[in-house]
Amino acid sequence: MLPFTTLLFNKSVVTGYFPSEFKHAIVRPLLKTSGLDASELKNNQRVLNLSFLSKLLDRVIQHRLQAFPDSNDLMPKTQSAYRRFHSTETAVTKIYNDLLFAANGGQMSGLCLLDLTAAFDIVDHTLLCVDRLQRQFGLSIGSSHIC
Repeated sequence: MLPFTTLLFNKSVVTGYFPSEFKHAIVRPLLKTSGLDASELKNNQRVLNLSFLSKLLDRVIQHRLQAFPDSNDLMPKTQSAYRRFHSTETAVTKIYNDLLFAANGGQMSGLCLLDLTAAFDIVDHTLLCVDRLQRQFGLSIGSSHIC
């Protein structure tokens, strides 16, 4: 099984093709907070159950993509998202530490927090990906080949 899986994953990475069978998931609603009306969609979050191979291939691709910025020191030291051993906790700790240093130095600080949890729900992600690739790399790609 392992040689077949390795061949399949390597072929997927080389060709840029993610098997459509891996995109199928069982979607189950999960109530965000107990006591809410479960019949209203906005009160539920989607839980996707994907196949094991789909999750594994996703992890392989993510690891290979992350290797380039990591090995070339392209990520800012304070970047917390998409980095191993970094999280919202490390980001909050950094901000808290900066505020303490400023206070100890007699400086005044201001903090503005924005809730952007739904900010990207209205973005056409396919169009965004294609536009970014075209601007950044001068690629001419049809939107059906990406994202």
